Amino acid sequence: MSKVIHIDPEAPSAEAINLAAAVLRDGGIVVFPTETVYGIGAAASSCIGPQEIVDIKMRPASKPLPWLVETEDALDTYGVDVPEYAHRLAQHFWPGALTLVVHASDRVGKDFRDSRGTVALRCPDHEVVQELIRASGGPIITTSANTSGKRAPGSFDEIESRIVAAADLTLDGGETKHGIHSTVVDCTAAEPMIVRDGAIPADEIASVAAAE
Repeated sequence: MSKVIHIDPEAPSAEAINLAAAVLRDGGIVVFPTETVYGIGAAASSCIGPQEIVDIKMRPASKPLPWLVETEDALDTYGVDVPEYAHRLAQHFWPGALTLVVHASDRVGKDFRDSRGTVALRCPDHEVVQELIRASGGPIITTSANTSGKRAPGSFDEIESRIVAAADLTLDGGETKHGIHSTVVDCTAAEPMIVRDGAIPADEIASVAAAE
């Protein structure tokens, strides 16, 4: 099997998706494009824990990996005590470049939570990722496909060769739409708090969160 497959990011072939999904279901690691940056991920249901991805990225183990999910319903499946403003944000910006941090439900293993018991969820606006989630049978744990501290790759050509070598399969979808990270919003308190600036401006997030 070739470790790199070229795909059409808007209309990926069923063969490529099924192959990548099979790798994920078998507990493997796949690099893939999203609308923000390239990610490196594994199926949440098929891996024992995030350690392999953490090791590849050289990421601090104390930073949990976000989950890529299919719909807004995931907020109440993998989160608990989710505030209404988080649902408003998801309804407005998902699928899209917004990651929401919520208190994790029992469906999220302890190894996938941070020290506060939270999980970060994002519904991506990218056909490849959406099809991978469906074909692999559930959420994908992921992080940007770069060494921790280095710039996240906005195109296949920017991915470090060692990342491609470490993954079981890489999907080459060319350049991403945004080329920068998603915006991350902490939704564990009465009001949202932006913890990482990204593709969606802070003022838009504040406006939607405050709306009734």
